[in-house]
Amino acid sequence: MNVFFKDIPCGVMSVLEPRTLHLANKALKFLRSTSNYDMRRISSCAFTQASHPGSDTRADKKGSAESLPGITVVVLGGRGFVGSQICKAALESGMKVVSISRSGTAPLTQEPWARDVEWARGNVLEPQTYLGHLQGASAVISCVGGFGNQAEMLKVNGTANVVAVETAKAVGVPRYVFVSATIPKIPGLGMILGGYINGKTMAEEAVRKHFPDSGVCLRPGVVYGDRIISNSLTLPLGYVFQPVERLLLRVPQTWVNLPLIGGLFVPPISAAALARAAVAAASDASVSPGIMDVPMLQKYK
Repeated sequence: MNVFFKDIPCGVMSVLEPRTLHLANKALKFLRSTSNYDMRRISSCAFTQASHPGSDTRADKKGSAESLPGITVVVLGGRGFVGSQICKAALESGMKVVSISRSGTAPLTQEPWARDVEWARGNVLEPQTYLGHLQGASAVISCVGGFGNQAEMLKVNGTANVVAVETAKAVGVPRYVFVSATIPKIPGLGMILGGYINGKTMAEEAVRKHFPDSGVCLRPGVVYGDRIISNSLTLPLGYVFQPVERLLLRVPQTWVNLPLIGGLFVPPISAAALARAAVAAASDASVSPGIMDVPMLQKYK
């Protein structure tokens, strides 16, 4: 088996289709060609990093990120619903922001902040298309993910993110943030969303392996906000999910672990709050590596 997949859980490989393997192998060959980079290189905006053996969670933290001018953050999937909010939040924190997407264009928003982002074109599965933007970057935030058939979900949520993590590590990016998801414990969910779930697991394991002291995986539930559909149509999802969020924040957290129905009690979170959490994870040295779950994300409201 190719070393690229040596740490992927058993059962995941059986879902991979030949084209997915082909794309991953191409990416691996490219990464090997970059082995001359100094893996110990840290940018001038270095972060204080501390290891927490045996811990997969982060310490409690107030929801605010310091303004750190001079930091460059690369947002993979920065044109999307969550990604665009992360770009906005990073700019508000004084960072330089580069967004990588397949189109390389700005989102439909008419807000003035979009003019200050560098909108670059790249394919996450093809590192040579965005490698130059990662060199010298202080952090990468990945919002890459999506739905489809099982193989497509595994590729976009898993393989693509593993390639991105490997690439960032190869060029010496100091810090990595991955927007993952809370997976409710619903029997049979794996039959429907197995590719999605296994893909997120692959990506989280890659972050944990390659950025053990500076990698953060965010696990939100439902994310709401103003979703722009076209220049004339915006869906204000907050009208529906904000009251639900307030209600569910009042129920005991232990209800989330109830069998069968626990997933119904995971509070939604606004895209803006999730974005602030991602920016803090990418820039604040006091944010510990590991998993940032829903209660921790709520501190960034």
